[in-house]
Amino acid sequence: MKTYGEEMIGIIDVGGGLRGNYVSGIIDYLLDNSVDIDYCLGVSAGSANLVTYIAGQRGRLKSFYEEYSFEKQYMGIGNYFSKGMYINLDYIYSDITNSYGKNPLNFYAVTKSSKKLVVAVTDAYTGKQKYFDKSDLEYDNFTLLKASSALPIATRRPVLFKNGRYFDGGISDPIPYKKAFDDGCEKLIICLTLPVSYKKSAFPKRLVNSLLFKYPQIAKAVTMSHIKYQNRINEILELEKQGKVLILYPEDCCGIKTATRNKAGLSKLYELGYEDAKKIGDFLNL
Repeated sequence: MKTYGEEMIGIIDVGGGLRGNYVSGIIDYLLDNSVDIDYCLGVSAGSANLVTYIAGQRGRLKSFYEEYSFEKQYMGIGNYFSKGMYINLDYIYSDITNSYGKNPLNFYAVTKSSKKLVVAVTDAYTGKQKYFDKSDLEYDNFTLLKASSALPIATRRPVLFKNGRYFDGGISDPIPYKKAFDDGCEKLIICLTLPVSYKKSAFPKRLVNSLLFKYPQIAKAVTMSHIKYQNRINEILELEKQGKVLILYPEDCCGIKTATRNKAGLSKLYELGYEDAKKIGDFLNL
């Protein structure tokens, strides 16, 4: 296991649907090379990626993106009408992930790990980001991961968790690097799933307001999300110049969008992530 003096090192995974296979390549590289990161902050599907890293299950994520995503239970319009969510969070984080599932998370390894896990969610009524940690996960109950990944509109209702209702963690803050620094990190690896030069477009305000009329603060956050994302990109680029942050991102998304199922593109994204992760060695002076 590699150590880095007295510095606390953190990693943030911002999620991005099926583009997250890029980060699964990064995580497999970390596990293959015994690179030990102290602090893991997951946003949206990034929370599930980092839980698998903490569990030490090399190759587990790759199967989610390159195999299970092609199953009709995983995502599709049928799920939206029958379960109220285009991406079937119950199937992913219960039927596959629980101890009886086809690819269980090693919950015991997660609880015994010294790594810190922070999971970001967005309060459905205030629109503000809230954080939970590893102690909020339970054996065969990964509702927290569902909450962090519940994209508004694609998911009709927020996820009920610990007496609160939550949507995707990235709605309120897409790259919560300030939280990581506030928690004591001195260096951060930030994993994006879009090119750093990518400019997000605004969501149609009228459409968003009509679909999220029950959650006006979420609607407001969604319509402003492209501005907040660009601001965060500008901020972390400056931090990278200062040597505090390493930004890993795919130069090319290989035709993969949030819900694009293309085996060749997904496989290529994984390979790009694994290759880009080699930059971590220089960043941490390994």
